[in-house]
Amino acid sequence: MQTRKRRLKNRSKANKKLWWWVGGGVLALAIFGLSFLYLTGFFRSEVEYKITNGSTLKDPRFPLLVVSLSNALPTSGRLTDYWSGADAIYAARLDAIRSAKSTIHFETYYMTPGDRANEFATALSERAKAGVEVQLLIDDYGTDSIPSEYWQRLGQAGVEVRFFREFDWQAPFEYNSRTHRKLLLIDGQRVLIGGAGVSDDWDGDPEIGDPAPWLEFEASYTGEVVSILEGNFIQNWAYIGGTVDLDRDVVQVRSETGTPLYITNDTSTLSESTIRMLFQVSFLAARKRIWIGSPYFVPDGNTRNVLLQARQKGVDVRVLTMGENNDKPIVRFASRELYGELLEKGVQVCEYQPSMMHAKVALIDNDWVSTGSANFDPRSYHHNDELNISTSNSQLVEKTDSLLQNALADSHCLTHTEWQNRPVTERLLGRIGLIFKPLL
Repeated sequence: MQTRKRRLKNRSKANKKLWWWVGGGVLALAIFGLSFLYLTGFFRSEVEYKITNGSTLKDPRFPLLVVSLSNALPTSGRLTDYWSGADAIYAARLDAIRSAKSTIHFETYYMTPGDRANEFATALSERAKAGVEVQLLIDDYGTDSIPSEYWQRLGQAGVEVRFFREFDWQAPFEYNSRTHRKLLLIDGQRVLIGGAGVSDDWDGDPEIGDPAPWLEFEASYTGEVVSILEGNFIQNWAYIGGTVDLDRDVVQVRSETGTPLYITNDTSTLSESTIRMLFQVSFLAARKRIWIGSPYFVPDGNTRNVLLQARQKGVDVRVLTMGENNDKPIVRFASRELYGELLEKGVQVCEYQPSMMHAKVALIDNDWVSTGSANFDPRSYHHNDELNISTSNSQLVEKTDSLLQNALADSHCLTHTEWQNRPVTERLLGRIGLIFKPLL
């Protein structure tokens, strides 16, 4: 009997010890998690400010404000092509790669295994074997599903691949800051820039109930802008330990002129955002319309206030964003939590219905457009390397207008009543999403 009691007593002690270990482990994880969020600035208060007396697009001060406030680089170039839809975009990229004679520089955030990635590798390998310098600057996080054999195949063909911000235990918090650019430079003569990764997802993703190709576009430029963007690529290439070749054939001085272009090159910082300032200065210049395309639309208070200011002046403010067919439901729920005042004040928020909406654009009146990789969310504002080109180029304005007109016709625009009656589960998930919005 005493032996049994002793056993029960020992077992009770062991259970208590086990629970102490479990409780201690949970507490340690909680402390570690909170410490991580604290050190990454998660609890940092959002600085709110107000911009008044913005200029119009026709005001000679407007380009100066764009350059000075958003650190935009003034340059020039000629819009040579514009494509929408996955087939057209990927065909244009492959044609550009196959035409390369001396250099191919490519920077991207997202790649997944599949036909598009395989076609891409075949085209790059062929040019590398032909003696073309091929350099790929690939985001480590956004391409983590690609097997190592894929990169080995490219390396064996002569392609130089480097990964942007690989995880470093000596600086683990840096892993939250990514390159989100999509940039293809050919022979130092031509650049293709847009929002598409290298993935079959853009053809439609059945896993998210997506039956059609994603809404996306890409543009191509020649002229001085190419040399500036080559420098942007080289800058990041240097930062990850690559050899920098400043050959005159890569970064060239060009005598030809073109439409004025402004490059806003956002880099990660918790307190500042050149991309956000670019959008705010542009919105304040609007007199007729502000049409925004952004799949991940999680605008901070400063951006919302500027949109509301514009709406009070009678500006037609519309937001085209993703609907139910999307790759990040938690972001959509978080976005919807912020629609209340916008909808109440007459801002139209329209969700694209046919498929995932991934185009990123801001169209102001009939005279100004900004396109590139940046979304209207904290990640693009404060954590990612982004790249946008802004211009008054009439061709790009017309093509963007057409893209948005057609997309809006295929969208469902929410009402304030509909927003108020959204399900409780959606509200809960949205509020959870907003808590973690810097990490979405």
